[in-house]
Amino acid sequence: MAALNDEPVKVYILGQEYVVKSEEGEDYVQKVATYVNEQIENIIETTKTVTTFKVAILAAMRIADEYFKEMEKNKRLVDFVENRSKNLLEKIERQV
Repeated sequence: MAALNDEPVKVYILGQEYVVKSEEGEDYVQKVATYVNEQIENIIETTKTVTTFKVAILAAMRIADEYFKEMEKNKRLVDFVENRSKNLLEKIERQV
């Protein structure tokens, strides 16, 4: 991880300015803000929800859902690699 950026990063979500500091730097913060903004705009386009608060909650739920699904995929992959590595190591030890 990069060192904490001393310069705040301005991002815009739904036309509102937010100032953010992050260890990841400006490019990363802008990328995250763009993603959040896209999720919010998609919800606005596909639902009849009009309050900013409700849209933000729905966007947070969608993003959290994506996060948990990716974490589960990551866990399955790590488990697979660990099991495969263990099996290969056992085969090697039997040959030695």
